[in-house]
Order: sequence, then C-alpha cells, then structure tokens
Amino acid sequence: MNPKHLLIPLAALCAAACGPRHSIEASFEGFTNDTVILQARPLAQYVDFTAEPDIRTDTLLLDGKRRIAVDLDASEPMVCVLMPREYAEAGLPLAGGSCTFIAEPRQRLGFEFIARDGWLEVNAVRGSEINADLAQYANAWNPVAAEMGRAQAAMIRLQGKPATDSLQQAYRASIQRAQQANEEYIAAHLDRPASVFVLTQSGSATAERYFDSLRPEARNSILRPLAEHMELQLEGLRVRREAAGRIKPGAEAPDFTLPDTEGNDFRLSSLRGKHVVLDFWGSWCVWCIKGFPELKDCYERHKGKLEIVGIDCSDSREKWLEAVAKHELPWINVLDTRERRPAEVIDNRYGIGAYPTKILIDPEGRIVEVFVGERPGFFERLDKELNK
Repeated sequence: MNPKHLLIPLAALCAAACGPRHSIEASFEGFTNDTVILQARPLAQYVDFTAEPDIRTDTLLLDGKRRIAVDLDASEPMVCVLMPREYAEAGLPLAGGSCTFIAEPRQRLGFEFIARDGWLEVNAVRGSEINADLAQYANAWNPVAAEMGRAQAAMIRLQGKPATDSLQQAYRASIQRAQQANEEYIAAHLDRPASVFVLTQSGSATAERYFDSLRPEARNSILRPLAEHMELQLEGLRVRREAAGRIKPGAEAPDFTLPDTEGNDFRLSSLRGKHVVLDFWGSWCVWCIKGFPELKDCYERHKGKLEIVGIDCSDSREKWLEAVAKHELPWINVLDTRERRPAEVIDNRYGIGAYPTKILIDPEGRIVEVFVGERPGFFERLDKELNK
C-alpha cells in the first residue's frame, strides 16, 4: 500500500451565506484531539482485495471552530473513510469510530460529527442521498461496534489466559448484536443503495440471505460495481460448496488448462501415469511459503515418480512470476485468476476454502487425499503412497 496525498487542506469554512465552497466540509463536537484521518480509494478498486489499491491518505487538523474544509482531488467516485484520531490507532479505525461515505466528482458534502461514549455519531447535512443513508447506518452500527471493540480489547489484554465465562458471553453477545444491527438495516432498506455496501461488510451468510432480495434501485445505483462483485462471490461460494462434496478420495480430479510461466497452456491430464500434488497457494499466503523448503526436498526425493503443480490463486501475473522466481520453485507453476466466471476458476472447481491446500492424485487421475493447511502427516502419507 503506497499512501498518496488526496486532499488539499484549505482555509476555514466561509460564512453560511456563501454556501458550500469545498468538496467536504465538516464540524466536530466533543473531541479532545484535533486530528482527523481521511482515506479514500476509487470505488472501482474497492472490491479488489488482492491488487495494490490506490489508497490515498491525508491527515487534517481542525481549525479554531473545530471544522475542516477540504477539496477532494477525484475524477471518479471514491469510497472514503473518515477517522478522528481519537478513535484510531496506527492509521486504522477502532470499532465504532469511523464513517464511510461516497464522494463523487464535483460534489459538495457536509457532515456533522459528534463524539459519543467510544463511538462516532454522524449527521450528513449536505450531499447525496446515499450518504444520508450511510450516516443512518453508522449511527445504528457504531455504538454496537464500540461495544464489540471493548469486548475484543478485554480478550486481547488476557494475552492467552482463559477468559471468564462472563467475558466470553459478553464477547459473543456483542458479535451477535453487531451482526443483528447489519441484518436489521439491510432488511429494512432493500431498496436503498447503502444496503449493498452494508452487505459487503456482513459476511457470506448474510449476503446469501439478502442479496437476491435487493431491489433493482439498490443494485443498479452508483454502488453497482459492489453488487456485481458480490454476485460473483456468491456464485463462487456456491460452486465451491458443490465441489467440496465431490472432491474426495476416489473421485476423478477435474481436468483443467492454465497458463504456465512461459505463457504456454498446461493441462493436468498431460501428467497421467505419474503421482501429482496440486499445491494451491498465493504470494500473500505466509503458511504456503513456509512450506516450500520441505516440499522442495520431497520433490527432489521422488523425482521421476512425482510431479507437483503449483496453482497460484488470485495474484497478478507480475506478482506470481516474481514469487516463483524469488522462492525458486522447481515444479510446474500455473496461474489461476479471477478474470473468468466463478464456475471456471480452478480453486472454486476444487472447493478450495483455505490456503495452502494440497491434493494428492494417483497416476490414474483419481484423488488420493486432500490436505488443508500445513496439516501434519502430508509428507508421510505422500512417501507411503509413492513407495508402494
């Protein structure tokens, strides 16, 4: 992440009679800290969690009237997060202490922010309807999120010591209330674009429950890129769930074709006659990379009888090639991207839900066993299979 300056701090707000002059004008009541952090990224990039998004950051100081007035250098819709320093640590918002809003080019937005007991109250006083809705959601979510954050902090302070029953109950109850706050908002606002945003923050179970009920005016709003991405995610979830029931010992491993590091098409069925290990990994997966040295030793030990196919999931081609070279991976390496429909993505077709996952396939192309994570026993099982 390479933060860039996004905002140009300007002079204090002009008199009300002048009308709004800047992209964002806001007042702050009840805060003891005079610093505000504002982050933004293009809406088109908001759904892309694997690429390096253009997240731009600026730190703003309140003026003598506890206000900010800034111009947003934006040529496209932006997803913005505002965090009073009072409710932020290390550049990240504490639970219940932030406000998300949508900024469009040439738009004038006005907000009032009020410090409550550990949470941020938001009033959208000027601008788009969607930001009024997001402010309403923030005021329902933030107090519950602050409660959840306090319970989480209490658990963390234990540093691994057992929590009391009452603390565990309070922690679980706070999570349930936070989820309930999201679901209640969505259920009551199926026609509002803000519900699309809330669904992206609510987990796959909630998304599955409510996505199909969203009205066209919510799906086809300025947040349409989020709705389209969510639809693809849910389709991928269904494909993985169906695949998980088929990917088991004795089943035939689904054939596939993916590009290798030279840009040539590699086909799994071309390895019939050898034992094969499919290693689903990514450059972003620490545990995947930690397992490479032992996997290399195993590959060297069984040369001629074993082939390994490293399937990189979700990286860009550049990051993938860089990681293959950096870790000196000696086996077949292919790239599985998200640029196709979910039913065509290979880790969906194999029901992959965690990384690394290794799948051992026999010379006839049938699955011997599936190993999820750095599970003990993989190399022993592989040695036994190859030494039959």
